[in-house]
Amino acid sequence: MASHDMTLLPVARTRESAFAYACRGCGRCCHHKRIRVDTYAVARLAEALNVSTGEVLDRYIDADTSTLKQTDEGACTFLDDSGCAVHSGRPLACRLYPLGWFSDRVAMESFGELSPHPETDGIYSTDGTVADYLEAQGTAPYERAAQRYAEVLWRLNAALEMDGPDPGEPPPIADVDAAVDADCKDRDVPVPDDLEARIDLHLELLHRWLDDAGTPPASST
Repeated sequence: MASHDMTLLPVARTRESAFAYACRGCGRCCHHKRIRVDTYAVARLAEALNVSTGEVLDRYIDADTSTLKQTDEGACTFLDDSGCAVHSGRPLACRLYPLGWFSDRVAMESFGELSPHPETDGIYSTDGTVADYLEAQGTAPYERAAQRYAEVLWRLNAALEMDGPDPGEPPPIADVDAAVDADCKDRDVPVPDDLEARIDLHLELLHRWLDDAGTPPASST
């Protein structure tokens, strides 16, 4: 399949903007794309595959770019003959497509639109809104997690500029299972079965480490 370089169209949208898109499963958007994944996306992929987050990081993620690996033909590592093999745990970029989400730490956001593949089977219309599309794609937990982990990254950046106490080795930032499993073992408590509960604990561990490092809260960085 020929490569298609997506560009951002000169269209700015809000959640109230008219927009609808129906995927027809052609798979053309699943080739030659660099899909960046964050900590939450790794955890959701692990859940969909029924493996650990460490295994996802080792087998499916390019460590240098934090993007999904591709086949020699440029296809996403999770694309098979039936379509997306991890559709229930697909990353935010895949859920948003053909939209792009832009947000900052003061909750200002906008949505752009990516140029479609010239041979796409996807159907565009104005029969709904951006908000309707996001709800149908299940983006809300990914958006929340992105904001919450952004706070950790802001604090980590602040920590690099400080000369505070040494709190020791930080919990793994990308490997949720490794961090949570180690903490629960230390406290002799069961590991939470629910993914969102593990994410909550992981974020708590990261913020606790940052507190011990003397890093100010994200609101003051």
